Parts: sequence; structure tokens; C-alpha cells
Amino acid sequence: MSPEHPIQQAQRRIHHAEAMMAEAARLEDIAAQLMAVQRHWNAPNRSLELMAALEASRSAWQAIQTALAEGALPLPADAQHNLLILSVYADSKIAACEATPDVDILGSLIALTRTLAGSLKEWREAA
Repeated sequence: MSPEHPIQQAQRRIHHAEAMMAEAARLEDIAAQLMAVQRHWNAPNRSLELMAALEASRSAWQAIQTALAEGALPLPADAQHNLLILSVYADSKIAACEATPDVDILGSLIALTRTLAGSLKEWREAA
């Protein structure tokens, strides 16, 4: 093992931790956007706001799926598997809310998004 190897590993861990914190912040922002739509459910522009929030959510969950597929997330295999299941579940909630806008479906997507954001923060603190 070269003397630079531990340094490279530490730098990689820092990069991954920073990426996880950025993703947690992104998920928190998306959850806030979804919550704003939920709070103003009867607003005249709800449809546009909902579609924008759902698209942002879909983008974040697809980014997670891509990172999992590329092996870019430094998580144990069981955590990666669970995260994949959550992302597929989130996709189904997004599609359901697009097909039939529903405040309860939106609420479950918000809860899932906030929970994952919190978990990523906890993971970062534990790392």
C-alpha cells in the first residue's frame, strides 16, 4: 500500500459525505416544495406547482437510482437495497399523484422524502 492510499481513501470519504449532505439538502428543499403545494392545495395554480414539485422529486429519486446503479454510494449492500426499494416506491407515489392528484398520496411522498433526508444527515454524522 502506498503512503498516499490512506489520504486518497480519506478524500474519497469526505467527497462522498459532502455528496450525501448535498443530496439531503436537495431532498429537504423538495420536501418543502411539496409541502407548500399541500398547504395551498386549493390554490388556482396548484396544478402547475404540483407538476414542478413532482418533477423535482422524480429527478432526485432518479439521481439516487443512478448513483446506486453506478456504485457511487458508499453504503452497505443492505442499505443500498433498501434505498433502491424506497426509490421505486417514491416513483410509484409520484406517478400516482400525477395521474390522480391527491393530498394523501402527496403526504406520503413528503414523509418519505423527509425521512430519507434525515437519514442521510444521520449517516453523515455517523460517518
